[in-house]
This record gives sequence, structure tokens and C-alpha cells, in this order.
Amino acid sequence: MRLGLGLNIKTTGSPFTPANLGGLQAWFRNNTGILEGAEDPAEDGDNVTQWTDQGGNDNHLTAPDNYFTFNEDSGGVESADASNDKLHLSSQINFTGQFSMYMRIKFSTFSSGATDLFFYDKDTSSQDFFRVQSTSEIRGKINNSAKIGFSTTIETGTYYNIGVERDGTNRVVVYLNGTGLTQITTTGYEAGVVSGTLDIDAIGGSLDGIIKEVVITNEALSTSERSKLQAYLANI
Repeated sequence: MRLGLGLNIKTTGSPFTPANLGGLQAWFRNNTGILEGAEDPAEDGDNVTQWTDQGGNDNHLTAPDNYFTFNEDSGGVESADASNDKLHLSSQINFTGQFSMYMRIKFSTFSSGATDLFFYDKDTSSQDFFRVQSTSEIRGKINNSAKIGFSTTIETGTYYNIGVERDGTNRVVVYLNGTGLTQITTTGYEAGVVSGTLDIDAIGGSLDGIIKEVVITNEALSTSERSKLQAYLANI
């Protein structure tokens, strides 16, 4: 006797996407909602005016001065000149406690100074920011704190998943491809936890590179969520 013949039995849940994360504040999805003009989908090389938020909060990224273009090969947005401006969030996000901010990104060049910013406050960029400081350091500040530095090895021409999280104890960690980086605690650097409000309303300032996807939540991720997000972003 043969049982279950022809039955379609579902043994696994739906594939993970950032929509599964709690506290989702904004989600700029690869090859989705990238517009030229008011509502026309951007084609390869077109100037991008909006990257539409898929997180349900209508907090879109806009580029009114036409300094990002749609890169069809990657499904993301590209800035080919580090002197170019930023992508603007429609509404500033203010994190008083936990947060997680992730980006899949490739850098074509690195520059010195206040460049290669991936999350920051456009009005007070020296007080609230995270950027690639050099090929060996990712640096940030929260509410004009002492600088927060993390040791890394990062190169041009390679896609990375860069994440910044703060948990319920105000511990800040930068993750590169899912692995937490070592915090720099030498003189001049913040050695402990970092409280204060992080204001974020801009992405990709003074960047020469391609952004494939961006995910922002108001919660730190669990180990399982972080692993799933890493796999999801790496598969784009």
C-alpha cells in the first residue's frame, strides 16, 4: 500500500528575507523599486531619483541631484565619483537604543578624510557616522562620542556585507561578512559601550562604488538572524 502519493507536503518555511526581521525601519532591496523620475523604473546607467523602501514605512532614499545611477549588472546603485553627494532618507531615523544597519557594498576606490560614508547624519556628519576610514579600519561616532574604531582588512573591487549593531547594553559591534570585528581601544578611541542617540538620514556619501542592498532595524539581531541575513545578502 502506497501512502501520500501525489501529495505536496511543505517541509520548510518561506525563504528568509529582511521582511522576517523585527523592528524593520527601512529596506532597500536589490533590483526593486529603483526609479528614474517620479515612477519610471530605472534602466542601466539611468540617473536614480528614488530607491523605494520595501520595509513598509515609506522612508525612501532619494537622489535629487542625479549623482547615483542604476547598475543593471549588480541590481544596485552606483556612484563613480567620490566627490558626489549622498542618498537622502525621506525621514531621519533616531536610534536611542538598539539598532542594526546592514549594507552590501563594493568600493572602487578609498579616499582619505570624511569620505566613504555608508550611514550618517548629513547635517552633523562629524558627530553621527560610520565609514571606511582606511583599508584596515571602520570608524564611527554616535552623538559626538569619542571615535569608535574596528580593525579590518577591506579591499577595492570586492562585495562586502558591512553591518553595525548596538545591543541592549549599548555595546556597538561592526560585522564584516557576518563576523564581528575587533574594537580598537587604544588612546583616543572609545573603549567601552556607547550610549546616546544615533541620527541617520544619509547613505553612501562621497562614495566611489556600488550599493546592492540596505537593511535597517531598530533592534540588534540574534545570532540566528545575523546568520540568515548574512546568507541572504551574500546570495544577491
